Amino acid sequence: MRRFVLAVVAGVLAEAALLAAVGELPPHHPAIGTTAFRVVTVGAVGGFVAATATDRAPRYAAFAASASVGVGVGAALWWTVLYGDTVGVLHHLHYALATVGVPFVLVEEVPRLVAAGAGLVVAVAFALGGVVGGVAATRP
Repeated sequence: MRRFVLAVVAGVLAEAALLAAVGELPPHHPAIGTTAFRVVTVGAVGGFVAATATDRAPRYAAFAASASVGVGVGAALWWTVLYGDTVGVLHHLHYALATVGVPFVLVEEVPRLVAAGAGLVVAVAFALGGVVGGVAATRP
């Protein structure tokens, strides 16, 4: 059990290192496909590291490492959009909903649901990458 937990931690640390490196790339807004590729690749590398670091249930270790990072990054994205929105995405969405005659309750809740949905997509993409990394590490 201890080695399993250490393998998961190793996978999480590998993903954190890659995320720090990707965070230092030039500031521009890449295409959705590029972002998705980066997220799945980071998840795959972390999953691969976790799967190769354990001899017991390597695919579970890969999934656990990448899903843990995915939940953390997804929650950070959700929080940033709702509370640390520096580019006004949330405010633009509020304005667009308010000007088309959407009921006030939806104007308040839809942006939160959109942010939560985006966070969930990010978490699933990391977990999918972990599964890919786990499969790559355990294939003969």
